[in-house]
Amino acid sequence: MSLPSLLLVDDSDAILALERAILSGHYALNTASNGREALEKVVRVQPAAILLDLSMPEMDGDEVLKRVKADPTTADIPVIIISSETSRAESCLALGAELFLSKPFRADELLSAVENALENARRRARAGSLALLRLAVGGLEFAIPLEGVRQVLLQPSTRPLPLGPGYISEFFELRGQPVCVLDLARRLEVEHREPVEERKLVILEISGVQLALSVDAVQDPEEYPATDIERRDRVGGVGHGELRDALMGMLRSGERSVPIFDPKAFATQELLREAVDVLRPARSA
Repeated sequence: MSLPSLLLVDDSDAILALERAILSGHYALNTASNGREALEKVVRVQPAAILLDLSMPEMDGDEVLKRVKADPTTADIPVIIISSETSRAESCLALGAELFLSKPFRADELLSAVENALENARRRARAGSLALLRLAVGGLEFAIPLEGVRQVLLQPSTRPLPLGPGYISEFFELRGQPVCVLDLARRLEVEHREPVEERKLVILEISGVQLALSVDAVQDPEEYPATDIERRDRVGGVGHGELRDALMGMLRSGERSVPIFDPKAFATQELLREAVDVLRPARSA
């Protein structure tokens, strides 16, 4: 397993040598001797954390801090200010620094500071993470939150539903209870790419009512960090398509972006209740 990378930024060769001696073996180390070099390396290296001096030629550390935190691609990287200028600690923390470590420092203080900064960053990432189930139907791929998904199974034999829209025209029984099948291909006006016997049913519970989504394929559930999730308010083009109100955001993982939908949008609560009411006499017939 590769070691977390750190970017050490200081115009003093002695301080850089001391930091390397303390941190070597625990982390993969990169160094920069001034602010401009630091900004170039932070974009290229994407370190797990930055150890940053304040008073440097060409660009002060607080200016580096401002630019790191202003750039969405680097804003989540924790920055540890290491300086003898303790009077500037409060302003640096206000700019987004993770913590301030005074010079001179002990080896255990430096190791503890880096460990705490990395743990805080991991905690923030977990807090904004989202567990998703990725689905595919008719060549379309999207994701839904894992919360509310009860199980996934191969599509069993179904029976026709006496009444309902074209995309909810079948049902089956699961542990003695009727469950409507919503054909997502029909709902989204595309053609299934898998025969019925190869399709999957994703069983959801929406406000106490179960619903099965018929899809072509289901990937294993996975928890994605906040850095992979582009929330709805930051996604362009949310005003298009009949599912626009259900768009929760985009999953940016791998080579393509995948929309994240709230599954409640696929069928209204009123429609589900109506379908269940229709099923009751159908089961007793």
